[in-house]
Amino acid sequence: MGAARSRAGSAVTRVLVVSPSARTRTALERIVAQDAGVVILATAGSPASPDVIVLDSGPESHLPFPTLLEQRPPREAAPLVVLLDDLDGEAGARALRAGARAVLPRHASPEEIRAAVRAAAAGLASVPAALAGALLEGTSPEGARAPVDTGDDTLTPREREILTLLGEGLVNKEIAAQLGISEHTVKTHLAAIYEKLEASNRAEAVATGLRRGLVML
Repeated sequence: MGAARSRAGSAVTRVLVVSPSARTRTALERIVAQDAGVVILATAGSPASPDVIVLDSGPESHLPFPTLLEQRPPREAAPLVVLLDDLDGEAGARALRAGARAVLPRHASPEEIRAAVRAAAAGLASVPAALAGALLEGTSPEGARAPVDTGDDTLTPREREILTLLGEGLVNKEIAAQLGISEHTVKTHLAAIYEKLEASNRAEAVATGLRRGLVML
């Protein structure tokens, strides 16, 4: 789903905010609307489809994620940015497995929320570093095992690491620095990832990896 364009030709990202609290919804709408090019859609009755949906779980983040998805308007397939009260245990992992593009704590800063919306609109994923690292290692943030191994060995462990960092929006130089390898090695791994996933760019590779459960961002 591509972003719309304004009369001036610049890209417009249509965002729908869903929350059980009208006050929280209004606050989130104000935060997201501070980004240039963002158009906030009404929670109901809008003729336009959103490019990104910001879903606030409310204080009941222990609810099964399917229950949260019931708040998502029917027929909408826009990427989700989910705000959870508690990312510990399985809450964050469940959200990602259920299709969320980004998972953030409800106390995330306005800039973190706006960055997650921008990433989702660009086809990328974003989660707190602690959660991403725990999922990559196959554990919850508290050390409990998380069932993230799908048995699909299409990518090597290193390729999965790099794909995870791609999903966090890192460029080749940053990936190389974080993993302690050269940029040339990163490019070699990227070429292998693109070939294995039949992807033509970073966003497509990340989306395919998420869909197939090869990475949990």
